[in-house]
Amino acid sequence: MAQVTCEVQQPKATRPNEGLLFLNLELSPMGAPHFEPGRQSELGVQLNRLLEKCIKDSRCVDLESLCITAEEKVWALRVDINVLNHEGNLVDAASIAALTALCHFRRPDVTMAGELIVVHDPSERDPIPITLHHHPVCVTYAIFNKGEQVVADPTGIEERVSESQIVFGMNAYRELCGLHLGGSALSTSDIVLITASRAANRAAEVVETMKEALQEDSAARAEGKPIGFAEHTSNGKILALVHDRLSLQLDTYRIRRDADTLVTERRNAAVLCLKKHRSMSQSPENLMEEDAANVVSICKGSAELIPKEESNTTIDKKWNIKEEEEESEEDMSDIEIVKEVSFEDRLKEVVNIELSGDSEEEETVELRADVVSMDSKKKERTWYPMQKW
Repeated sequence: MAQVTCEVQQPKATRPNEGLLFLNLELSPMGAPHFEPGRQSELGVQLNRLLEKCIKDSRCVDLESLCITAEEKVWALRVDINVLNHEGNLVDAASIAALTALCHFRRPDVTMAGELIVVHDPSERDPIPITLHHHPVCVTYAIFNKGEQVVADPTGIEERVSESQIVFGMNAYRELCGLHLGGSALSTSDIVLITASRAANRAAEVVETMKEALQEDSAARAEGKPIGFAEHTSNGKILALVHDRLSLQLDTYRIRRDADTLVTERRNAAVLCLKKHRSMSQSPENLMEEDAANVVSICKGSAELIPKEESNTTIDKKWNIKEEEEESEEDMSDIEIVKEVSFEDRLKEVVNIELSGDSEEEETVELRADVVSMDSKKKERTWYPMQKW
Protein backbone atom coordinates (compact mmCIF):
# COMPACT_ATOMS: atom_id res chain seq x y z
CA MET A 1 0.00 0.00 0.00
CA ALA A 2 1.46 3.35 -1.08
CA GLN A 3 0.50 6.81 0.14
CA VAL A 4 1.74 10.22 -1.06
CA THR A 5 1.82 13.33 1.12
CA CYS A 6 3.15 16.83 0.46
CA GLU A 7 4.33 19.83 2.41
CA VAL A 8 6.05 23.16 1.76
CA GLN A 9 9.78 23.25 2.48
CA GLN A 10 12.92 25.12 1.52
CA PRO A 11 14.74 23.75 -1.55
CA LYS A 12 18.29 22.47 -1.65
CA ALA A 13 21.04 25.02 -2.21
CA THR A 14 22.36 23.09 -5.20
CA ARG A 15 18.92 22.95 -6.88
CA PRO A 16 16.99 26.03 -5.72
CA ASN A 17 14.21 25.77 -8.32
CA GLU A 18 13.36 22.06 -7.91
CA GLY A 19 11.06 20.33 -5.52
CA LEU A 20 11.91 17.37 -3.29
CA LEU A 21 10.97 13.69 -3.57
CA PHE A 22 11.41 11.13 -0.78
CA LEU A 23 10.75 7.40 -1.02
CA ASN A 24 10.37 5.24 2.09
CA LEU A 25 9.66 1.51 2.14
CA GLU A 26 8.73 0.03 5.52
CA LEU A 27 8.93 -3.69 6.28
CA SER A 28 6.59 -4.40 9.19
CA PRO A 29 5.61 -7.70 10.86
CA MET A 30 2.34 -7.47 8.94
CA GLY A 31 4.22 -8.43 5.78
CA ALA A 32 6.29 -11.24 7.33
CA PRO A 33 6.88 -12.42 10.92
CA HIS A 34 10.67 -12.03 10.69
CA PHE A 35 10.44 -8.29 9.92
CA GLU A 36 11.22 -6.07 12.93
CA PRO A 37 9.22 -2.85 13.41
CA GLY A 38 11.09 0.43 13.63
CA ARG A 39 14.37 -1.05 12.46
CA GLN A 40 15.73 -0.79 8.95
CA SER A 41 17.01 -4.18 7.80
CA GLU A 42 19.46 -4.91 5.02
CA LEU A 43 16.62 -5.92 2.73
CA GLY A 44 14.80 -2.66 3.46
CA VAL A 45 17.87 -0.58 2.62
CA GLN A 46 18.34 -2.47 -0.64
CA LEU A 47 14.72 -2.04 -1.68
CA ASN A 48 14.78 1.69 -0.91
CA ARG A 49 17.90 2.13 -3.00
CA LEU A 50 16.40 0.22 -5.94
CA LEU A 51 13.27 2.38 -5.85
CA GLU A 52 15.34 5.55 -5.81
CA LYS A 53 17.30 4.35 -8.83
CA CYS A 54 14.16 3.46 -10.75
CA ILE A 55 11.94 6.45 -9.93
CA LYS A 56 13.96 9.29 -8.45
CA ASP A 57 17.28 8.97 -10.31
CA SER A 58 15.48 8.42 -13.62
CA ARG A 59 13.87 11.88 -13.11
CA CYS A 60 10.45 10.66 -14.16
CA VAL A 61 8.83 13.26 -11.86
CA ASP A 62 9.00 16.86 -13.02
CA LEU A 63 10.55 18.41 -9.91
CA GLU A 64 10.64 21.93 -11.41
CA SER A 65 6.85 21.98 -11.50
CA LEU A 66 6.94 21.62 -7.69
CA CYS A 67 8.70 24.97 -7.22
CA ILE A 68 6.63 27.72 -5.57
CA THR A 69 9.29 30.41 -5.12
CA ALA A 70 12.87 29.83 -6.23
CA GLU A 71 15.33 29.50 -3.37
CA GLU A 72 12.50 29.95 -0.86
CA LYS A 73 9.57 27.54 -1.05
CA VAL A 74 9.00 24.27 -2.93
CA TRP A 75 6.75 21.28 -2.60
CA ALA A 76 8.25 18.19 -0.93
CA LEU A 77 6.58 14.91 -1.90
CA ARG A 78 6.89 11.88 0.36
CA VAL A 79 5.91 8.38 -0.80
CA ASP A 80 5.37 5.88 2.05
CA ILE A 81 5.11 2.23 1.02
CA ASN A 82 3.93 -0.42 3.50
CA VAL A 83 4.34 -4.12 2.72
CA LEU A 84 1.13 -5.98 3.56
CA ASN A 85 2.21 -9.48 2.51
CA HIS A 86 5.72 -10.61 1.60
CA GLU A 87 5.40 -13.44 -0.91
CA GLY A 88 8.36 -12.56 -3.08
CA ASN A 89 9.27 -9.92 -5.69
CA LEU A 90 8.78 -6.96 -3.37
CA VAL A 91 10.65 -4.47 -5.55
CA ASP A 92 8.29 -4.96 -8.50
CA ALA A 93 5.16 -4.54 -6.38
CA ALA A 94 6.63 -1.54 -4.52
CA SER A 95 7.65 0.25 -7.73
CA ILE A 96 4.22 -0.21 -9.32
CA ALA A 97 2.47 0.95 -6.12
CA ALA A 98 4.71 4.02 -5.77
CA LEU A 99 4.35 5.03 -9.42
CA THR A 100 0.57 4.57 -9.36
CA ALA A 101 0.29 6.60 -6.16
CA LEU A 102 2.28 9.45 -7.73
CA CYS A 103 0.05 9.40 -10.82
CA HIS A 104 -3.06 9.41 -8.65
CA PHE A 105 -1.91 12.16 -6.26
CA ARG A 106 -3.17 15.76 -6.52
CA ARG A 107 -1.41 18.63 -4.76
CA PRO A 108 -3.22 21.80 -3.63
CA ASP A 109 -3.11 24.87 -5.86
CA VAL A 110 -0.94 27.79 -4.74
CA THR A 111 -1.14 31.51 -5.56
CA MET A 112 1.15 34.42 -4.75
CA ALA A 113 -0.08 37.72 -3.32
CA GLY A 114 3.08 39.81 -3.14
CA GLU A 115 5.28 37.97 -0.70
CA LEU A 116 2.32 36.06 0.74
CA ILE A 117 1.83 32.44 -0.37
CA VAL A 118 -1.75 31.17 -0.34
CA VAL A 119 -2.47 27.41 -0.37
CA HIS A 120 -6.03 26.91 -1.56
CA ASP A 121 -8.38 24.30 -0.16
CA PRO A 122 -9.56 21.57 -2.62
CA SER A 123 -13.10 22.92 -2.23
CA GLU A 124 -11.96 26.32 -3.55
CA ARG A 125 -9.75 25.19 -6.41
CA ASP A 126 -9.21 21.83 -7.99
CA PRO A 127 -5.99 20.11 -6.96
CA ILE A 128 -3.22 19.85 -9.53
CA PRO A 129 -1.84 16.43 -10.58
CA ILE A 130 1.87 15.62 -10.54
CA THR A 131 3.63 15.84 -13.89
CA LEU A 132 5.46 12.64 -14.93
CA HIS A 133 7.70 12.45 -18.00
CA HIS A 134 7.62 8.63 -18.21
CA HIS A 135 6.54 5.66 -16.11
CA PRO A 136 9.41 3.38 -15.04
CA VAL A 137 8.69 0.09 -13.24
CA CYS A 138 10.93 -2.69 -11.92
CA VAL A 139 10.96 -6.16 -13.48
CA THR A 140 12.75 -9.00 -11.63
CA TYR A 141 14.05 -12.34 -12.91
CA ALA A 142 15.46 -15.26 -10.88
CA ILE A 143 18.24 -17.29 -12.51
CA PHE A 144 18.88 -21.01 -11.88
CA ASN A 145 21.54 -23.50 -13.03
CA LYS A 146 23.94 -20.87 -14.38
CA GLY A 147 21.37 -19.32 -16.67
CA GLU A 148 19.71 -22.46 -18.01
CA GLN A 149 16.41 -21.59 -16.29
CA VAL A 150 15.12 -18.03 -15.85
CA VAL A 151 11.93 -17.35 -13.85
CA ALA A 152 9.97 -14.09 -14.08
CA ASP A 153 8.17 -12.64 -11.06
CA PRO A 154 9.77 -15.11 -8.58
CA THR A 155 8.02 -16.12 -5.36
CA GLY A 156 9.58 -16.08 -1.92
CA ILE A 157 10.77 -19.70 -2.16
CA GLU A 158 12.18 -19.16 -5.65
CA GLU A 159 14.10 -16.09 -4.48
CA ARG A 160 15.72 -17.99 -1.62
CA VAL A 161 16.86 -20.94 -3.75
CA SER A 162 17.91 -18.99 -6.85
CA GLU A 163 21.56 -18.50 -7.73
CA SER A 164 21.17 -14.84 -8.71
CA GLN A 165 18.56 -12.17 -9.38
CA ILE A 166 18.55 -9.44 -11.96
CA VAL A 167 16.30 -6.36 -11.66
CA PHE A 168 15.54 -4.03 -14.58
CA GLY A 169 14.05 -0.55 -14.31
CA MET A 170 12.19 -0.11 -17.62
CA ASN A 171 9.57 2.27 -18.95
CA ALA A 172 6.98 1.92 -21.68
CA TYR A 173 9.42 3.40 -24.23
CA ARG A 174 11.80 0.43 -23.72
CA GLU A 175 14.33 2.68 -22.01
CA LEU A 176 16.59 1.27 -19.31
CA CYS A 177 16.24 3.33 -16.13
CA GLY A 178 18.15 1.07 -13.73
CA LEU A 179 19.90 -2.29 -13.46
CA HIS A 180 20.75 -4.43 -10.43
CA LEU A 181 22.38 -7.87 -10.30
CA GLY A 182 22.41 -9.78 -7.01
CA GLY A 183 23.92 -13.15 -6.19
CA SER A 184 26.54 -15.02 -8.21
CA ALA A 185 28.01 -13.67 -11.43
CA LEU A 186 26.44 -14.63 -14.74
CA SER A 187 28.33 -17.04 -16.98
CA THR A 188 27.34 -15.23 -20.19
CA SER A 189 26.10 -11.78 -21.20
CA ASP A 190 23.39 -13.21 -23.44
CA ILE A 191 21.16 -13.69 -20.40
CA VAL A 192 21.15 -9.93 -19.74
CA LEU A 193 20.17 -9.13 -23.33
CA ILE A 194 17.39 -11.73 -23.45
CA THR A 195 15.90 -10.78 -20.08
CA ALA A 196 16.16 -7.04 -20.86
CA SER A 197 14.10 -7.51 -24.01
CA ARG A 198 11.44 -9.43 -22.12
CA ALA A 199 11.51 -6.87 -19.29
CA ALA A 200 10.72 -4.08 -21.77
CA ASN A 201 7.65 -5.95 -22.99
CA ARG A 202 6.58 -6.63 -19.44
CA ALA A 203 6.99 -2.98 -18.43
CA ALA A 204 4.85 -1.82 -21.36
CA GLU A 205 2.04 -4.18 -20.31
CA VAL A 206 2.20 -3.07 -16.67
CA VAL A 207 2.14 0.64 -17.56
CA GLU A 208 -0.82 0.12 -19.88
CA THR A 209 -2.76 -1.72 -17.17
CA MET A 210 -1.91 1.02 -14.66
CA LYS A 211 -3.18 3.78 -16.98
CA GLU A 212 -6.45 1.92 -17.55
CA ALA A 213 -7.00 1.58 -13.80
CA LEU A 214 -6.36 5.31 -13.32
CA GLN A 215 -8.84 6.20 -16.06
CA GLU A 216 -11.52 4.01 -14.49
CA ASP A 217 -10.90 5.66 -11.12
CA SER A 218 -11.17 9.15 -12.62
CA ALA A 219 -14.42 8.27 -14.39
CA ALA A 220 -15.91 6.82 -11.21
CA ARG A 221 -14.97 9.91 -9.21
CA ALA A 222 -16.44 12.19 -11.89
CA GLU A 223 -19.74 10.32 -11.64
CA GLY A 224 -19.74 10.69 -7.86
CA LYS A 225 -19.48 7.00 -7.06
CA PRO A 226 -18.06 6.02 -3.67
CA ILE A 227 -14.53 4.91 -4.35
CA GLY A 228 -11.24 4.74 -2.49
CA PHE A 229 -9.49 2.71 0.15
CA ALA A 230 -12.27 3.08 2.72
CA GLU A 231 -14.88 1.88 0.23
CA HIS A 232 -12.82 -1.16 -0.71
CA THR A 233 -12.37 -1.99 2.97
CA SER A 234 -16.11 -1.92 3.68
CA ASN A 235 -16.91 -4.04 0.63
CA GLY A 236 -14.15 -6.55 1.27
CA LYS A 237 -12.54 -6.09 -2.14
CA ILE A 238 -8.93 -5.84 -1.01
CA LEU A 239 -8.52 -9.60 -0.87
CA ALA A 240 -10.72 -10.29 -3.88
CA LEU A 241 -7.76 -11.61 -5.87
CA VAL A 242 -6.38 -13.78 -3.07
CA HIS A 243 -5.06 -17.19 -4.06
CA ASP A 244 -3.06 -19.98 -2.54
CA ARG A 245 0.49 -18.99 -1.75
CA LEU A 246 1.91 -22.34 -2.79
CA SER A 247 0.41 -23.84 -5.92
CA LEU A 248 2.82 -26.79 -5.98
CA GLN A 249 2.13 -30.08 -4.24
CA LEU A 250 5.38 -31.04 -2.55
CA ASP A 251 6.47 -34.63 -1.95
CA THR A 252 6.33 -34.09 1.80
CA TYR A 253 2.54 -34.19 1.66
CA ARG A 254 2.55 -37.67 0.11
CA ILE A 255 5.22 -38.88 2.53
CA ARG A 256 3.26 -37.62 5.52
CA ARG A 257 0.09 -39.27 4.23
CA ASP A 258 1.85 -42.63 3.71
CA ALA A 259 3.41 -42.39 7.16
CA ASP A 260 0.02 -41.77 8.78
CA THR A 261 -1.46 -44.75 6.93
CA LEU A 262 1.39 -47.02 8.01
CA VAL A 263 1.12 -45.94 11.64
CA THR A 264 -2.64 -46.57 11.61
CA GLU A 265 -2.19 -50.07 10.16
CA ARG A 266 0.46 -50.95 12.73
CA ARG A 267 -1.72 -49.68 15.56
CA ASN A 268 -4.74 -51.69 14.39
CA ALA A 269 -2.62 -54.84 14.06
CA ALA A 270 -1.28 -54.38 17.59
CA VAL A 271 -4.81 -53.94 18.99
CA LEU A 272 -6.04 -57.13 17.25
CA CYS A 273 -3.05 -59.11 18.51
CA LEU A 274 -3.65 -57.90 22.07
CA LYS A 275 -7.35 -58.83 21.93
CA LYS A 276 -6.50 -62.30 20.60
CA HIS A 277 -3.94 -62.86 23.33
CA ARG A 278 -6.42 -61.83 26.02
CA SER A 279 -9.15 -64.11 24.66
CA MET A 280 -6.76 -67.10 24.61
CA SER A 281 -5.46 -66.40 28.11
CA GLN A 282 -9.01 -66.25 29.54
CA SER A 283 -10.14 -69.63 28.09
CA PRO A 284 -10.81 -72.49 30.68
CA GLU A 285 -8.20 -74.81 29.16
CA ASN A 286 -5.47 -72.20 29.50
CA LEU A 287 -6.55 -71.41 33.04
CA MET A 288 -6.32 -75.13 34.02
CA GLU A 289 -2.91 -75.41 32.38
CA GLU A 290 -1.68 -72.32 34.21
CA ASP A 291 -3.02 -73.59 37.53
CA ALA A 292 -1.42 -77.01 37.01
CA ALA A 293 1.87 -75.47 36.08
CA ASN A 294 1.85 -73.25 39.15
CA VAL A 295 1.35 -76.09 41.69
CA VAL A 296 4.73 -77.44 42.86
CA SER A 297 5.14 -80.44 45.13
CA ILE A 298 7.43 -79.78 48.12
CA CYS A 299 7.32 -83.16 49.89
CA LYS A 300 4.99 -86.08 50.35
CA GLY A 301 1.48 -84.96 51.15
CA SER A 302 2.16 -81.21 50.68
CA ALA A 303 2.31 -78.71 47.82
CA GLU A 304 2.75 -74.97 47.25
CA LEU A 305 1.24 -72.56 44.70
CA ILE A 306 3.96 -70.39 43.15
CA PRO A 307 4.02 -67.78 40.34
CA LYS A 308 4.23 -69.10 36.83
CA GLU A 309 7.66 -67.67 36.06
CA GLU A 310 9.27 -69.47 38.97
CA SER A 311 10.57 -72.96 38.39
CA ASN A 312 10.82 -76.07 40.56
CA THR A 313 14.52 -75.55 40.91
CA THR A 314 13.90 -72.20 42.57
CA ILE A 315 11.56 -73.79 45.14
CA ASP A 316 14.03 -76.56 45.85
CA LYS A 317 16.76 -74.01 46.39
CA LYS A 318 14.49 -71.83 48.51
CA TRP A 319 13.32 -74.51 50.88
CA ASN A 320 16.40 -76.79 50.66
CA ILE A 321 14.19 -79.85 50.36
CA LYS A 322 16.98 -82.21 49.33
CA GLU A 323 19.28 -81.09 52.15
CA GLU A 324 16.54 -81.58 54.78
CA GLU A 325 15.77 -85.08 53.49
CA GLU A 326 19.44 -86.03 53.66
CA GLU A 327 19.76 -84.67 57.22
CA SER A 328 16.63 -86.54 58.37
CA GLU A 329 17.95 -89.82 56.94
CA GLU A 330 21.27 -89.34 58.75
CA ASP A 331 19.50 -88.68 62.07
CA MET A 332 17.33 -91.78 61.68
CA SER A 333 20.39 -93.93 61.01
CA ASP A 334 21.89 -92.96 64.44
CA ILE A 335 18.83 -94.17 66.38
CA GLU A 336 18.85 -97.83 67.51
CA ILE A 337 15.50 -99.54 67.16
CA VAL A 338 14.84 -101.80 70.16
CA LYS A 339 11.34 -102.97 69.46
CA GLU A 340 8.46 -101.87 67.31
CA VAL A 341 5.13 -101.64 69.11
CA SER A 342 1.92 -101.44 67.15
CA PHE A 343 -1.25 -99.73 68.23
CA GLU A 344 -2.91 -103.07 69.11
CA ASP A 345 0.00 -104.04 71.35
CA ARG A 346 -0.35 -100.80 73.25
CA LEU A 347 -3.85 -101.81 74.30
CA LYS A 348 -2.59 -104.93 76.08
CA GLU A 349 -2.54 -105.06 79.83
CA VAL A 350 1.21 -105.21 80.39
CA VAL A 351 4.02 -104.15 78.13
CA ASN A 352 7.59 -105.05 79.11
CA ILE A 353 10.40 -103.17 77.50
CA GLU A 354 13.91 -104.17 78.33
CA LEU A 355 16.73 -101.78 77.69
CA SER A 356 19.92 -103.60 76.89
CA GLY A 357 23.18 -102.29 78.21
CA ASP A 358 25.61 -102.55 81.08
CA SER A 359 24.73 -99.19 82.62
CA GLU A 360 23.68 -99.28 86.29
CA GLU A 361 21.15 -96.55 85.75
CA GLU A 362 19.19 -98.62 83.31
CA GLU A 363 16.18 -100.47 84.73
CA THR A 364 13.18 -102.27 83.47
CA VAL A 365 10.02 -100.19 83.24
CA GLU A 366 6.59 -101.82 83.42
CA LEU A 367 3.73 -100.08 81.68
CA ARG A 368 0.16 -101.18 82.10
CA ALA A 369 -2.65 -100.45 79.72
CA ASP A 370 -4.66 -98.55 82.30
CA VAL A 371 -1.67 -96.32 82.98
CA VAL A 372 -1.11 -95.77 79.32
CA SER A 373 -4.78 -94.85 78.77
CA MET A 374 -5.32 -91.14 79.23
CA ASP A 375 -9.08 -91.44 79.74
CA SER A 376 -8.87 -93.08 83.21
CA LYS A 377 -7.93 -91.00 86.26
CA LYS A 378 -5.54 -92.66 88.75
CA LYS A 379 -3.78 -91.48 91.84
CA GLU A 380 -0.46 -92.60 90.46
CA ARG A 381 -0.74 -90.07 87.67
CA THR A 382 -0.10 -86.43 88.36
CA TRP A 383 -1.09 -85.06 84.94
CA TYR A 384 -4.19 -85.30 82.83
CA PRO A 385 -5.00 -84.24 79.31
CA MET A 386 -6.94 -81.06 78.58
CA GLN A 387 -10.69 -81.29 78.50
CA LYS A 388 -12.22 -81.57 75.08
CA TRP A 389 -14.43 -78.65 74.21
